[in-house]
This record gives sequence, structure tokens and C-alpha cells, in this order.
Amino acid sequence: MAKTELLFLQDSYLREAATTVTEVIEDAVTLRDTIFYPEGGGQPTDTGRVDTPAGTAIITHVAKKGNRILHHLEGPIPRVGDEVFMRLDWEKRYKYMRMHTAQHIVSRIVFDQFGAQTAGNQIRAEYSHIDFAPATFQSSDLPGIENAVNGIISQNLPVVIEIIPRDELENIMGLDRSDLTKLPSSVKQVRLVQIGEYDAYPCAGTHVQSTGELNGIRITKRKSKGKGTIRITYELTES
Repeated sequence: MAKTELLFLQDSYLREAATTVTEVIEDAVTLRDTIFYPEGGGQPTDTGRVDTPAGTAIITHVAKKGNRILHHLEGPIPRVGDEVFMRLDWEKRYKYMRMHTAQHIVSRIVFDQFGAQTAGNQIRAEYSHIDFAPATFQSSDLPGIENAVNGIISQNLPVVIEIIPRDELENIMGLDRSDLTKLPSSVKQVRLVQIGEYDAYPCAGTHVQSTGELNGIRITKRKSKGKGTIRITYELTES
């Protein structure tokens, strides 16, 4: 079976599109192509709805299972071959996009200032967090981190996506940040998110087109998670 075309990677701003049902598995369907991001990489699942010949179904969760993208539905289940129309919960997705781009900037600032690598993150609509390790920065350092992040945001830098060969990653990112051991050996092409000339980092998530869309961030909490790991929680500020 052909893989689902991931339209959200081609255009993160695509809110609606027509497609065809390719498989039905209990309460879930696979589609010829999709605008819905499946949960992963710290970014939550998209939600929305799909208009089917039998009526409108709510998309409650999207998940990648092997080579399949499963769209779990609440409501009428379409049949294989049905033409359907996808509608994204855009307000929620756009918050995820802004939060995710902000995460890249916070991660780079903390790495530059303190040499701490990003060990994990969780994007949410209202607030997000990033875990850094090994990390030693203190609460007194947070205003400096926040100011530096907002300085980058205020430059309205373009956010550009590029597909590059795996072996070019080290040259672009530098040896300290491009730990190729984290990438499966089967990955030969890497999706690189570039924020102006300031940062470049591999990512399969959805992002905004420029840092100006973020407006700004506010760091709300620092918490020690033990074993040299520090968690920063942040939220977006609105104009």
C-alpha cells in the first residue's frame, strides 16, 4: 500500500483538502494524503473533522503506526475508496506551530549560553516545556535567556525548511549539536528547519514562516528534574 502523502510537511498552513480513504481499521482510517500531524517529536496530534458521504466525523487523534498514519474518528466511518474532505482545527495547530518554533530558539539560546543540550520537550497550546541536560543554569539566569530569545524573535527572521543529505548535517550544525547517533542509520535525507542564519536543526514538526509570528515568550518556571536535568516552562506572549 502506498504511503500517505504528508501535506502538512509541504505546507503547514494548509487548513482544508480533499482526499480518498485507502484503508479502514476499526475506528480509524488511512488516507491518500493528510493535512493532520500525527503525535510525535513532542508535538501533539492535530484534530479536526472529515466530511464523508455518510456525514461528518470528528478526528480525535492521529498516530503513526509503522508505515500507516491512522486517523481515529468519532462518528460515521467512511469506506475504502470514499472521497472525503479534511478540515483542520487551525487555531490549535497554529498555537503548536508557534510554540514549536519558539522551542527551537529557546533550545539554541540555552545551548549557546550554557552548553546544555535539549534532552526532550513537550509542546502544548497554552504552555510548553523543554528539558536540558547536562544543565547547571539557575533561576537568576532565566531573565537573560528570555531576553535573548525575544531578541531573536523581534528580528522577524524567516523560517525555511530544506531537505539535505544526512552527511551534510555536521557541516551545517557543527559537531557539538549534530549528534548523528540519534538518527537511525536508515535515514539518508534530513528535514532541516532553518531560522534565518541563526539556527538550523532537524525536525519533522510544523513551524511558522517567520519569528515575528511568535510575538514573544515568557519563561514561567525552572525545575530540577534530577541527574543534571533542568526543565524550563514557557508560554507565548500576545500583542
